[in-house]
Amino acid sequence: MIGPALAFLCLSALLSLLTPNFLQAANLTNVLLQSAINGVLAAGMTFVILTGGIDLAVGSVLALSGMVLGKMLLAGLPIPLALLAALGVSSLLGLLSGLMVTRGKLPPFIATLGMMSAVRGLALVYSGGRPASGFSSGFLSLAEGPVLVGMMALVYVVAALVLQRTVYGRSIYALGGNEQAAWLSGLPTDRLKCSVYVLSGFLSGVAAIMLTARLNSAQPIAGTMYELDAIAAVVMGGTSLTGGQGGVLGTLFGALIMGVLRNGLNLLEVSADMQQVVIGVVIVLAVLVDRSREQITRSLNMQLRQHPQRSGLIALITLVAVVLGATSYRSSHQSGGGPVVAFVMKTKNNPFWVDMEEAAQKAAESSGVRLIVQAPERETDVEKQMQIVENLIQKRVSALVLAPCGSKEIVPAILKANQAGIPVLIVDTRVDESTLKQAGAHTETFIGSDNYHGGELAGDHMCHVLKDKGRVIILEGIPGHETVDDRRRGFVDALKKHPGVVVAASQTANAEQEKAFNVTQNLLQSNPDIQGIFGCNDVMALGALAACKSMGRKDIVIVGFDASAPGRQAIQNGEMSGSVAQYPSEMGRLGVEDALAVLKGQKLPDYVPTKVDVVSH
Repeated sequence: MIGPALAFLCLSALLSLLTPNFLQAANLTNVLLQSAINGVLAAGMTFVILTGGIDLAVGSVLALSGMVLGKMLLAGLPIPLALLAALGVSSLLGLLSGLMVTRGKLPPFIATLGMMSAVRGLALVYSGGRPASGFSSGFLSLAEGPVLVGMMALVYVVAALVLQRTVYGRSIYALGGNEQAAWLSGLPTDRLKCSVYVLSGFLSGVAAIMLTARLNSAQPIAGTMYELDAIAAVVMGGTSLTGGQGGVLGTLFGALIMGVLRNGLNLLEVSADMQQVVIGVVIVLAVLVDRSREQITRSLNMQLRQHPQRSGLIALITLVAVVLGATSYRSSHQSGGGPVVAFVMKTKNNPFWVDMEEAAQKAAESSGVRLIVQAPERETDVEKQMQIVENLIQKRVSALVLAPCGSKEIVPAILKANQAGIPVLIVDTRVDESTLKQAGAHTETFIGSDNYHGGELAGDHMCHVLKDKGRVIILEGIPGHETVDDRRRGFVDALKKHPGVVVAASQTANAEQEKAFNVTQNLLQSNPDIQGIFGCNDVMALGALAACKSMGRKDIVIVGFDASAPGRQAIQNGEMSGSVAQYPSEMGRLGVEDALAVLKGQKLPDYVPTKVDVVSH
């Protein structure tokens, strides 16, 4: 534990020197809040890893138990009963994982990988792909800072006492150190294994309660890839992936290191792309340190855990080098003085957002604005986006331009910006007005296109090309995502005016090209008479195009949305019929220019529209 603690303290000291905002009380509170959910997940993961296992299902279990909690609360169930229902579901799912490992004799990786997929599917089926939002103030009081941090602290106190002071805890270490020896000594190894998965599931339910209260929303896509953050915290805390060595107190510092690192990188204005590189390097080096320790222990018969300062020194050097390198990168890429405008996008892994960022950068340079661009790794990760906004508030940016990952879920972050006196402008996706008013929050304007109308244009174009007769497929985006849902609704409503064109199938492809390829192939196998495909973004439309090419289907009319550069090229080549253009560059430019106008005291209209039209060959 001393090594991770030393690394945490030295990293914090370094960041306090690099940015004056880090040591402020409000920012340190942010770090604790942003570490709490991952910390609770990681505590459960520690028990599993100590036995030599792994639990890849914690993120999916969080999503399903959160949806159960949200549905129960909206149905009027008393808060204590709803909490018990969520914890019961999560514990049962953990039990199923444990039984597959013990009774089914499946490797933990395979058993929990299967559970990860199955439970995520159950969350989507149970919710119908829709989030549950708008809970009572009594439940939302759980999201208050002292409560969330107190829940994490309670989990770690109990977990540490169990591991260090009970027979059960010593049995966990014995099982992870040598399972056969533990069995020969009379320990119930299968029951012990099963129990740690139940515990991991239970704590996933606790994390679901915390996340649902924090966002005032339960989402079927919540917790995606959270298992990786939890595993990273465990490994960075000094717990061996082979089991038998480590503890939860080290994990606590591992989770805090992750939180401090993300917070510090935001404050240092390190680009979103570079942040992924930094965090990935830190995780890999932490595993290398763990492996090196084991190899040295075996070769020299030395227990390095008796000399924690060595692993702490290695971790410290790693973190210092990475942060300094990232800081140098940031310093060489940031603009000069002037107002500081933060542009927080949904993600940066799509040409749509790349075009928006480039236009925003050009507008900032020409306007004398210093621009900070940040985004979560995944378009669905509202919690990470909320963390970014909270960190930028501590940075005291002049204005915030935000493309919400969730129209309701991001409202608490907008309220915090309002309270800090930072004007908020919304681009691309509208914020839910009723949720905004209920929270007492406000935004300056919405800049964007009408996605519903864009869907209508796509539908009219499809019907025109098909001459008002044919069967079509819709490739949907991320379930519950308002932007692509509006596009789908507009497309379907347009088809209602043309009874000869019917929707044969509508399935999600998660806004991913590879998944769109597979879904299209499968749908064409079961529906060989399809004449048209509508992808709710160009990425999916291009995946459908590749699938049609692979099956020799050149007769299918393909329409996309976004009119990205690859989409336009496919249209020019005659491979796609058309795509709805909504000009992300215009949104990026207007976002910066209108933010500057607000800072100069100008009043903006509630809606600043950007045009949509169909690009076709």
